[in-house]
Amino acid sequence: MKLHYQRGFSLIELLLIIAIVGILAGIVLASVTKARERAQIAKVVLEVKEISKIIAKYYADTGTYPATCRDVCTILTDPFVADLGVAGWEGPYGSLYNNAHSWGGHFGIDDGYDIDGDGINDSIIVLNDDRPGLGDSDNGGRIPRDVLLAIDKILDDGDLTTGNMRGDGSWPTAGGEGVIKIST
Repeated sequence: MKLHYQRGFSLIELLLIIAIVGILAGIVLASVTKARERAQIAKVVLEVKEISKIIAKYYADTGTYPATCRDVCTILTDPFVADLGVAGWEGPYGSLYNNAHSWGGHFGIDDGYDIDGDGINDSIIVLNDDRPGLGDSDNGGRIPRDVLLAIDKILDDGDLTTGNMRGDGSWPTAGGEGVIKIST
């Protein structure tokens, strides 16, 4: 009597292999997503530090903090690019206009907030939730709260309600934004 051997896999074996591959793909995808988010956070931290250096150079040259360039910052209103008549200006220093962060909003600077409660408005770097050039009601570049917390842990005290960085519903911003007090 001849025995016949069948080649191939049974349906159960195929389903098991597909399930294992699916689980492994999910694990890899989660790791890649976390690594991507960490890279985005690191990029924003580096950009904030670079803007801080530019502000320090501007302050050293002029003795003042730069003018507000926040909601609709253009090449003509960017104090780092355009000589806005400030005595001692030796720019260009860099650029803010059209500078989007990893979540699509833009970087800006402002001098209209009293972060530390001392009655004096502080100059701040803004991680705005509005996309570059679209005004102050776009909200297309909202930064997730956990990301703002991660940025705050690196730059400040890890608490968005205290210190030199505030954000995500805490005074003075609405959710999805962060502000960082400039100190030279």
